[in-house]
Amino acid sequence: MLKNGQQLLSLFRQSTYLKLFLLAAFSTLLNACSTAPTISSEQSNKPRVLQEQVQLTGRISIQYQQREQAETIILGYEWQQAPKELFITLSSPIGTVATIEQNSQGATLKQAKQEPRTAMDIEQLLADSLGWSIPITGLRGWLQGFDIQNGKAIAVPAQNYFQLQTQGWQLQFVSWQEDAGIVHPTRIDLQRFTEELGEVKIRILIDKWEQ
Repeated sequence: MLKNGQQLLSLFRQSTYLKLFLLAAFSTLLNACSTAPTISSEQSNKPRVLQEQVQLTGRISIQYQQREQAETIILGYEWQQAPKELFITLSSPIGTVATIEQNSQGATLKQAKQEPRTAMDIEQLLADSLGWSIPITGLRGWLQGFDIQNGKAIAVPAQNYFQLQTQGWQLQFVSWQEDAGIVHPTRIDLQRFTEELGEVKIRILIDKWEQ
């Protein structure tokens, strides 16, 4: 059930090159935005609207526990969001880990040399297929600096290191910037404790923002 996630970890452990790459990538990710850029008060006070369609690319770090051992996954991602659709590509130094598509019929996850898997719950689909998951539902708003509650999008204050507890997660919006007139987060840290994976820590960097 966890074949792809375990195979990825196994490849990292077996290859000296990939071990060094992982350590370097993780160090870079941890140190990224260590000095968070500051946007002006004028920028931070701009009215913001949740965009119906957005395309993001960046990097993500996921730390969790598996069989009483700490595991870390470093991935690149492409996130394409539309009102009723979502398409995500997750990639590693050795290629595409998975592609995930969500629409009104449910979610589909595709991995190389495996049959596509489908489910109504996209986060459970990730957990069953990869051995770890990310809060996709929340991220539809968080990546734009909004918290969506009961169908209503509430703008998060555009302040560096602003903290928010929502949907079972502790979030910190570490840094922000403005692109094409839109103020959005550039780094978000997430943390929660789960029965299955222990203390889960996720760090998300947004490298490129497009509408």
